[in-house]
Amino acid sequence: MDQLNILRGDPVKLTGKKRRVTICMAFPSEDPEQKDDEIRMNRCARKNACVRIGDDISVHACPDIKNASKIHILPFADTIEGVTGNLV
Repeated sequence: MDQLNILRGDPVKLTGKKRRVTICMAFPSEDPEQKDDEIRMNRCARKNACVRIGDDISVHACPDIKNASKIHILPFADTIEGVTGNLV
């Protein structure tokens, strides 16, 4: 994080296999045994970048991402079977 001038909570662009790109938030590890050339990602981020544990990825600072002013959270169609009425 120091080499790329990335601060805690900054957005980073992760590019994995097949040039798949995902945007994540950077947080430093609190594990003193973690190496400097390792990053930790959750399953969802790995799936979006099409990488597996142990694969190589490229990390780039992404300072031009704007904060969201509004988001929509919608349910999946199969999770609302049998529910009637306005869900909004």
